[in-house]
Parts: sequence; C-alpha cells; structure tokens
Amino acid sequence: MSETILTGKTSKKWFFSALLASFILLGGVFFTLGINGVVYAAGVGGIGKFNVSFTEMTGTGFKLYGDLYGDPSKKKQEYVQPVFVNDIQNVKIKDLVISKNVKIPILGDYTVKISAGNKGTPVEINGLIQKAALVQGDAVFTKMDISENYVEADDPEALKKGFTQGASTVTIKNGNIETHYLFQEMVTLPGLKVEFVKNQ
Repeated sequence: MSETILTGKTSKKWFFSALLASFILLGGVFFTLGINGVVYAAGVGGIGKFNVSFTEMTGTGFKLYGDLYGDPSKKKQEYVQPVFVNDIQNVKIKDLVISKNVKIPILGDYTVKISAGNKGTPVEINGLIQKAALVQGDAVFTKMDISENYVEADDPEALKKGFTQGASTVTIKNGNIETHYLFQEMVTLPGLKVEFVKNQ
C-alpha cells in the first residue's frame, strides 16, 4: 500500500492576517464580556465608543446621573466628555447585541459583533453600570423621582450630584445605546455568539 505525501506553502500575508484577526477577536471577547467585570472601549487616539442594542430591557433599582468620561486631570476638552451613568441593580435583556467597528490591517473595516439572549432566554445582569453618550428607546418607569440639587461650581462631583433620577423599575424597548464603559458584577449570556462582520 502506497502513501501520498502532499506538501505546500503557507502565505505569510494571509497567515498573519488571520492570526491578527484572531487576537483582535479574542481581545474583543475579553474586553466586552469583561475580565474582572470591566468592559470598555478606547480608541488608540483617545476616547472610543461601542454600540449596545436590544429589543427589550427590564430592570429594577434604576438610577441615572451625570459624570465625565476620560481624563479630567489633563483639563482639556479633547480628553473628557459628559456622559449619562445608568446604574441598575438587576437587568434582563432580550436580543442583546454589542458591536464595535475595528480596522484590521490588510483586511479593512469590520464590525466585531457579540450577541446573546436571542433564543427565548434573556441575558441576566446583576450590578450593571453604563457610561453612555446616547440613550434611545421607548421607556417606561415606575415610582420615578427626579431631583435637582444645589452644588458648588468647583465641586469635582458636581456633575454627579447636580441632577439625579431614580425609579423602582425601568423598561426600555427598541433600545440603542452608544457607550464608553460597561461594568457588571455578574452576567449570564445564553446563546452567546461572537463574529466578525465585513463592512460594505
């Protein structure tokens, strides 16, 4: 019985492109799902953003207040921007999609897309904190309170203390959030899927 041995060459260009893409994907998973609970997006040149969308989010123990994202110690506008902080004790999310646009050398523009909770079982999160630049959706609150508080203009916590909103429960449908930072104490991700999508 004879054996046939096939030999070939590996294209370094495609090998290293695939290797780089794998590292970016793995890094995206770690950053998005969180090592030690922290998720963030930061562009190479400064502050970065990623998008969170869902068909429905329900939560209990809701608080909303302002904050700054970036590095206020540099005292320049390009290093800091105002954000909304959504602080929710317990959350359930249907059809969660987290996406971030990335540029991959040689291959071009892609979107790293992470989805979960789209097969009838929602994503469950305890201790969710988001720092968002934009929040859109159809929202319903129960037992909502809004307060405006007097603060000194030079108080470094002025943005957090000046305006606050709270509610016993919150429901947001068809949500779209542009966020810079996510934190969760615990998250369950049923039906998790991670993929690269080529931008047209």
